[in-house]
Amino acid sequence: MSGIRSYFLAGLMQGARTGADLADQGYRERLRRTILDHDPDAVVHDPGALMRQWIGEHEQAILAGHAALAAVPEVRRADLDPAVALLTATFHRLTDLAAACDVCVAWLPDHEPSMGTAAEMLSAHRAGTTVVAVTEMRQNLAVLSCSDVILPDLAAFERWLREEARHTTTGGGTG
Repeated sequence: MSGIRSYFLAGLMQGARTGADLADQGYRERLRRTILDHDPDAVVHDPGALMRQWIGEHEQAILAGHAALAAVPEVRRADLDPAVALLTATFHRLTDLAAACDVCVAWLPDHEPSMGTAAEMLSAHRAGTTVVAVTEMRQNLAVLSCSDVILPDLAAFERWLREEARHTTTGGGTG
């Protein structure tokens, strides 16, 4: 591939779960390894790792403030606990990063939607970033509207990466 490409690993974290109940995040390392196997010079941005790096020292305060929201009947941004406000600001920072990358890879398994992933995909799409969704949700309107490519699984994503490497080295484009 010519030039260093950057990838953003959007994907299911909380999904339809409540509170701090997160989906298994093992897919992030599999995606990172797969990308680097096909594009060794790539820069891969993992939001989970970035959140730990950027705001990890505030984790307990964030968890407590976030949990307290369950008992609040109305939530107003101006009244958010400072730790939760930090979390929401970090979310916006991550959606901006998704838009700044060359490729946004959205991992959405088992037909489980993710509003955070949808926001990252929309941000990337609006910025002209190539959005590759790895999901079977090819009829979901957000996925369909924001994706350049919808692939059913990791094996299909690997094939796409191989094809992209061939197109890029022969002068073809992305998407």
